[in-house]
This record gives sequence, structure tokens and C-alpha cells, in this order.
Amino acid sequence: MRRRLTLLLAMSLMVGVTAAAPAVADHDDDGDGGTYLSLGDSVAAGTQQPSPFTDNGYADKLFRRLSNRYGFDKLVNLACPGDDTVEMLNGIGGESQYGSACYGPFAILPPGGTSQLDVAVEYLATNPGEVKLITIAIGANDILACDPNDPDVATCVATQLGQIGATLSVILATLRAAAPGVPIVAMNYYNPNLAFWLVDPALAEAALALTEPFNGTLEAVYGAFDVPVADVESAFRTYKTHGKRVPANVRAICRFTLMCEKDGRYFVLSDYDPDVPGPQTDIHPSNKGYRKIARTFAHVIEDLELLDG
Repeated sequence: MRRRLTLLLAMSLMVGVTAAAPAVADHDDDGDGGTYLSLGDSVAAGTQQPSPFTDNGYADKLFRRLSNRYGFDKLVNLACPGDDTVEMLNGIGGESQYGSACYGPFAILPPGGTSQLDVAVEYLATNPGEVKLITIAIGANDILACDPNDPDVATCVATQLGQIGATLSVILATLRAAAPGVPIVAMNYYNPNLAFWLVDPALAEAALALTEPFNGTLEAVYGAFDVPVADVESAFRTYKTHGKRVPANVRAICRFTLMCEKDGRYFVLSDYDPDVPGPQTDIHPSNKGYRKIARTFAHVIEDLELLDG
């Protein structure tokens, strides 16, 4: 089991798997519009501690909208909590140094297989023409390889951004070859560590400084492959630093993630402890946050008419 929660660099990860559910979420409706394939990390898996997989994630919510609007009849969610781009590609190595929690030789969670990408390609090959949409959320765990307390953390971050650029390019090229003509929609990330403003504004400022180079790297790679990006960064008001008492971006993180809890009229930072009942700090989205991400994806799909052809 792996628990990965850093103070300044967390954007999306698995933190402490204490319960497991199938990593493949396969939901059937009565529509005839095909399959939605979801790939990525814990945010794509719908993680809300202590459960690594839930039905509250954005993929589940987006699937319901796709089903209602376009008649989609199946969601296959291969996302794995903790996967970075290397683990998605190879199943081994990556931020954990051991490999994916769901794929590869050290997998401790279902479904198994060489890597998330290999399983996705296999699914596309064995179900030709069925997948009508692919979404992807990946990259944040690459950055988590860097220790924020290391004096050379800037060099580490630069190295990991280079890794994202190279590895994500291979992932996208592979998906394009395996699913020609199938729309792929990606997302950039919110920054949950803005919540640390509640205890030290300098920590939030340091966290915010990482957002632009990280999301900028993702957007550059996706742009090179003509993959539209759901702007979760803006949906979570990441750069809205105004506010009378609490900055708007901090309020948004407290509403849309599980980093905070209410103490009377105000938010306070809470601490995740799987053995203690009650509110827990969790960098993953709240139900409201997952709904917000799903709507952000849906607006891209609908505005660009990706499924109207």
C-alpha cells in the first residue's frame, strides 16, 4: 500500500489505499452510442479516501451525461490511483520506483495487465469501433517524485516535466494509432495545496508557482496532438487570489476538494487519517469537485461538437 501526500507538490495522486474495488468500472445502460474509455490517475479513478475507486468520480458523472445526450451505453474506466506517465506506459518504474498499483509485476489492485496503456490498447483492439470517446488525466504523480524539502527541488521538477513531455507523447501517439478518429479529451489540474494558505499563505504561494509550468507542459503536449484540454485549472479558480478574508482560489479548493472542513463560518485545514472518523484532508475532489470536472469535460465535448458527427 502506498500513501503519497506532499505539502507543496500534490495535484493528483493515490494516498493510502485501504479499500479496493475493481479498477475497471464497466457500466451498461440501454443506449446504443458506444463506449466511453477513461484513462489516468486517482482523479480519473474517482478516488476519495479511504476508497481508491468510487462511483463519484468525474468519469461516472460524465458518462451519465454522455448516455443522456448521445446514447452511450458503456463506461470502461481503466484509471489507476498513483499512476504517473511512466507507470501508465510501462507498468513499472515511475514515481513509486516499484510501478503501478494496478498493472505490471508489482500490482496490488485489479485489473492487472502489463500497463494501463497496454490494457487500453488491447481493449480497443478487441472491441473495434465501440469506443467513441477517450478521456485522460495523467502527469501529476510524475511531479510527486520531487521532494519539496530538497534544496535541488527545482532541478527535479524540471527533469520530471521533461519526463512528462517525452512519455505522454508516446502515450498519445499510441492511443492515436490504436483508435484513429476517436476523440481524445484531456484535462489540466487544480492545485489542492492552495488550501495550505489556511495555515501559512507562503505555502500556498509556493504551490501556486508550480501550477503554470506543470499545466503548461501538459497543454503543450496535448496541443501537439490536437487533443483538447478541459480547463480544470480555471474551473477551480486557481489564479483568483483576491478575496476579503480568504482568497477565492482557496475557497474554491475548500469547496471542490476534501482538503478542508467547516469550523463555524470558516474553513480550516483537516488531516487525513484512515483510523479517525470525521472530516479528513484529501487532495481529491469532493462530490461537487468531481461534478465540476465532469461539466468542464462536457463543455469541451459539446462546444467542439466532438460527438456530433
